[in-house]
Amino acid sequence: MTQNILELTVVRHGETDWNLTRRIQGQIDVPLNATGVAQARAVASTLRATTFQGIVSSDLMRAQQTAQPNQNGRLPIILEASLRERQLGVLEGLLVSEAKVKAKDDLKAFLDKSYITTPEGAETMDAFSQRVLSALTTIYCRFNKGNILITTHGGVIDVLWRLAQKDTVRENEKSKIGNGSIHQFIYNHQTRNIALKSFNQTSHLNHVTALVDL
Repeated sequence: MTQNILELTVVRHGETDWNLTRRIQGQIDVPLNATGVAQARAVASTLRATTFQGIVSSDLMRAQQTAQPNQNGRLPIILEASLRERQLGVLEGLLVSEAKVKAKDDLKAFLDKSYITTPEGAETMDAFSQRVLSALTTIYCRFNKGNILITTHGGVIDVLWRLAQKDTVRENEKSKIGNGSIHQFIYNHQTRNIALKSFNQTSHLNHVTALVDL
């Protein structure tokens, strides 16, 4: 891999009970359920033949648990708090059905990925995007080059997707990001450019229970 370039293999954490019941997690620390553990193992099986220079995970439990089967006794898992999910203020802990009643406008702002309107108490999309870019800088400064495995959250992957698409994505356009899905990006640290290589690979999960999308 050329100097200044990182190849990023990015995995969304496996399913949690909160995903299953459509309860909004944000930065609340929720573990994987049995399906999520199976999804993490399926990811590890798929990536077994890939050589990684490092494994970096969000420090939230569901991402760490997704990273662990990929470790295979070879590489330490480096925890990076800036890879956490977006902080969602009043929405965190609510079922989507509850949020539709208690915080309708906040829920719409979240689902639309609005850069103009922010849910009460939540991290703005601008701040979230800058945090994700900062995480890439931190990862680059540690490894400089190579293929890095990242386990993180749907919101982080959505930001990477939006940055890779530049200005061609509508604000309320939603990317498809399943639990346990695999995505590949190229990050050029010199230009701060992110390019999309592949997105939402899920064929390795065909034998695992159907994915939940929130």
